[in-house]
Amino acid sequence: MTQNLQKIFKNLKNIEPSRGLEGKILKTIAREKGLEIRKKLLFARGGLAVSFGALAYTLFVFGRAFLESDFWNLLKLTLSDSGTIAGHFSDYAASLLETLPVVEIFAMLVPVLAVMLLLSYYFKFSNNNNFRHNQIT
Repeated sequence: MTQNLQKIFKNLKNIEPSRGLEGKILKTIAREKGLEIRKKLLFARGGLAVSFGALAYTLFVFGRAFLESDFWNLLKLTLSDSGTIAGHFSDYAASLLETLPVVEIFAMLVPVLAVMLLLSYYFKFSNNNNFRHNQIT
């Protein structure tokens, strides 16, 4: 049996791939990578749209609560009664921290963080796509 196989393979000519096969394979790989990058860019654009919408909503809802908090009234005292504040600075600082609207600040910063992360993601693949496009053509 092994002798028959050896005879069969000895009688076969060397098989060479077609001339354009390498170029076709490389073009297909480049096209698939381009499609993958386009999908990632589409995800980033959608995420940016949602994040900007969430940012506008949180600025509208929580921004109003942030601006209407007592924190600003206490902060205005710095301009009008700075001498009294200097004498009782520790109490004043504690009052400022107690009235600081932390929940509202946090709610407004979450969409800002999401926008920054998605912009980083978008520019990473956008630059990568431009580099590949310039390299192929």
